[in-house]
Amino acid sequence: MKTAIGYIRVSSEEQADSGLGLAAQRQRIEAYCQLKGLVLQEIFEDPAVSGGKPLGTRPAGARLLAEARKNKPVLVVAKFDRLFRSVADAAQAIADFDRRGIELVAIAEGFDMTNPYGRAMAQMASVFAELERAMIRERTKAAMTVLRGRNLRMSHCVPYGWDEGVEGVLVRNDREQRTIVWMRQLQRDGKSLRQIAALLNDRGVEPKRAKRWLHSSVLRILARTA
Repeated sequence: MKTAIGYIRVSSEEQADSGLGLAAQRQRIEAYCQLKGLVLQEIFEDPAVSGGKPLGTRPAGARLLAEARKNKPVLVVAKFDRLFRSVADAAQAIADFDRRGIELVAIAEGFDMTNPYGRAMAQMASVFAELERAMIRERTKAAMTVLRGRNLRMSHCVPYGWDEGVEGVLVRNDREQRTIVWMRQLQRDGKSLRQIAALLNDRGVEPKRAKRWLHSSVLRILARTA
């Protein structure tokens, strides 16, 4: 019997989409392997990883490629864009799979990578996957701009310097805003991020959620309010 390995991935903006969730992808891969009589050895998982990153640079993606090149199992994904959303990355990987005799199955698209037509269709799919990724990025950017203009919360965490008002509208927190002004003045005076955090702690200034100030939280606030 042929052996198979699977790969599942979800990026942060897709977390709410149950059709793309990790559990749904896993179920489709397991069902496909059972239907085709494939022995599923392992499913490699990359949670909250952008499809724009080359497959070989992702934590699980790198292990997947090493396993595929070593043992040449059937590589199964629920949808082609779980592997690639870059035309260049897809073209390079597909050519490598072809040379090594690695069979790729994309369940949603039904690709047969064992013939030139299937490989061409996979390369075309990578073009549209890259286009979709670019469109998601533009929509996200536009939505963030609208939220900022309306003083609406952009994440689950209320940013330092603000409080959550009615229906998610952000309301200025004057005390925290004064702290931000002081932090920026300290930065202009040449204080390092660690020195600023130490001064905040020494003065008894409380962070929004943590117990003590860290240089990393100072950096986030200064970068956001620059």
